[in-house]
Amino acid sequence: MSREPAPSALAVILQRALSTAGLWAAVFLVLWVFGRYDLAQLGGFLALLSVALAAQLETYRLLRGMGAEPDVTVGLLCGGGLLVAQFLGLVSVDANVALIGLAWAGVLLTLLAKPDETKAWVVRNPTVFGLLYVPFLLLFLGAFVGWESRGRNDGLWLAVWVVAVTKFTDVGGLLVGIPLGRHKIAPNVSPAKSWEGCVGGVALSSAVGAAGAWALGQWAGIDFHPAKGALLAIPIALVSIPSDLVESHLKRRAGVKDSGATIPGIGGALDLVDSLLLVAPVAYLLLSTLTRTRVG
Repeated sequence: MSREPAPSALAVILQRALSTAGLWAAVFLVLWVFGRYDLAQLGGFLALLSVALAAQLETYRLLRGMGAEPDVTVGLLCGGGLLVAQFLGLVSVDANVALIGLAWAGVLLTLLAKPDETKAWVVRNPTVFGLLYVPFLLLFLGAFVGWESRGRNDGLWLAVWVVAVTKFTDVGGLLVGIPLGRHKIAPNVSPAKSWEGCVGGVALSSAVGAAGAWALGQWAGIDFHPAKGALLAIPIALVSIPSDLVESHLKRRAGVKDSGATIPGIGGALDLVDSLLLVAPVAYLLLSTLTRTRVG
């Protein structure tokens, strides 16, 4: 039986570019529609909740591919309940909780030390793992969405900024890594990722961080200097790379290329948010301590 030829590099870039443009258009459409009724925060939260639950479901599918048996219903109910409770102010997020998030991110990074092994602690408690891997980490992004300052949705726009600088690291890595990538960063986890692509991703992320900070100052009235935006984007971009690799490790252990097939050129919901997971607590601490804005 003949196999279909693999898509060319140009086709991959074009497909992902179209999907990325469509996703950003959908995000701003949701914020605009809800914003007309002074419900922009609710719109942002519902978008985050939908993606988080879809990504958590795909995590459970990966875990099943590793031989685990997560209780999907209980996990999703707990994950959704956690995010809703945080949005309603029933669960508070502060710097201490963010430090716990950083510690958990460090634990997840240990998966990359032996990428050819399936860790027992991952599959032994798969329901809890899926809950902590997606909803708990995205809780810190939700903390931005639910924050309002002086009657404005400052936190919501900071969340958009964090998403932009994180995801454009992926874009820069793709644009530079496909044509120029020669030195692989983690060939046993993600053969397509290269050091050249990482440099390109961080550079583009920093540029987007500066442009985004300028835009927030111009149109949202947030005091966020472009130079500070460029600098803060660098650690966020650097963390997003191993964050992406953690999901790549889980996919390889499950024997799949993508977590899903709902987004052409990207994959599933988990493929969409993978780089944001470890970034979220880092971004929370950076933006709440190193800018004139405040989260929480």
